Amino acid sequence: MTDAAFQAWLDDHAATRIVLAELDHAAGTEYVATHPYISRPGDSDPNRIHDDLLAEAIDIETRIDARLTFGQVRLINDGELDDWLGYAWAGHEIRLYLGGPDWSRDDFRLHARGINQGITGARRGELAFGMLDQSAPLDEPIDTGSLPLDGGPVPLALGSVYNAPAFRVSTSALRYRASYLAAATFTPKELGNGVPHTDDLVGGEFTLDNAPGGALTVDIDEAHNTPAQVVSWVAAQYGITVAESGLPAYAVGLYYADAVSGRQILDDLCVGMGGYWYLNALGELVIKQHIEPSGVDLTLYADDIIASTLELIETQAPWSALTLRWGRNFSPLSTVAGTIEDNDATEAERLKRQWRESTAAQSLPGYPQAEGASRESALTTSADADTERDRLLAMRAVRRDVWRMDAFLPESSVGQAVTVDVAPLAGRAGRIISVNRAPTRGITTLEIWL
Repeated sequence: MTDAAFQAWLDDHAATRIVLAELDHAAGTEYVATHPYISRPGDSDPNRIHDDLLAEAIDIETRIDARLTFGQVRLINDGELDDWLGYAWAGHEIRLYLGGPDWSRDDFRLHARGINQGITGARRGELAFGMLDQSAPLDEPIDTGSLPLDGGPVPLALGSVYNAPAFRVSTSALRYRASYLAAATFTPKELGNGVPHTDDLVGGEFTLDNAPGGALTVDIDEAHNTPAQVVSWVAAQYGITVAESGLPAYAVGLYYADAVSGRQILDDLCVGMGGYWYLNALGELVIKQHIEPSGVDLTLYADDIIASTLELIETQAPWSALTLRWGRNFSPLSTVAGTIEDNDATEAERLKRQWRESTAAQSLPGYPQAEGASRESALTTSADADTERDRLLAMRAVRRDVWRMDAFLPESSVGQAVTVDVAPLAGRAGRIISVNRAPTRGITTLEIWL
């Protein structure tokens, strides 16, 4: 079956849909469905029986806040599944496939992939499993190794990092570890003043010529200095495929002296540039910037929306001003070398402050309760900070609304540009920020930011 034929089938609201579920456990895989199903002899997995024990379709909700949630996997148990209570399910994969009851198994499409949370309920007539999205492993800290003498994890530096701490790793030499990853350059400083040293860039270390007489910090330049490069590196650490990476090519810098997870890195990357990320139902990473629609991906008409489900659920006040913090100082100094104080007042001030700031205001006489906002970012240049500040401020020059509705719409995705040709939304373009779909019913609950 071609992609076009599959999409046409999805668009047919009268089509009968079934879900096949493959449930892995420590001893093998179990096959169930919402309807009795046996694969064909010529399929790649021939004559596979799927017992019709899947009690209902599993709702899948994807949100702009990086959380994908699933409803429970509920199975009918008339006693036949009692042996399943002893299986080791937690942590193993669940795969859901969508298709028609008379289809070849090879024409079914992978609809969602998740992680079995384990048995969440067992009672007469029912066995239930929790299902986690595949972003759960992103909560696991990245293993950067350990510093000597119980010094904690080796620091992780990504991109251009200003004034980070350095950690001595030898008792016999003035050798310091600055980065888990190889660096392009190190610039160690004593009280902000550069000091002579020898680099081991591949090993993430440097050795001083002389013992420091004051606070030792280091500027680090590392290769992953754009959002796309950071995203690719994080995804690789967890074996995740990047389906879409749509952040701008700003210069960035991120630094972690303590244990850090992939989720935290992606959150920190997104927060200061209006970005969002999530793993789609197939477990692939999608990361984008929230932008004003320049076109329309989808138009909903009155016949597409279930009567009485259109609802305003949130209003967001405009911003009268925005302060975007950038160029983070990862180890602010209380005392700066005299040569810096005397000859470079700007650098001396930067060494003492945690952030540089880009601030702008806008006049909004129609919104007397407009509020000021602030954001911290991973940006490292003034030009990028000013550009992003102005973009975010312009996007919040008017009140923003979030509307919820149920639509006869089997396929849609977070981030799509949409118009709803129904009063009071007619003529306004927005973006989908939440999708909750029930695959066999062809009904999707949407939240749209306008």
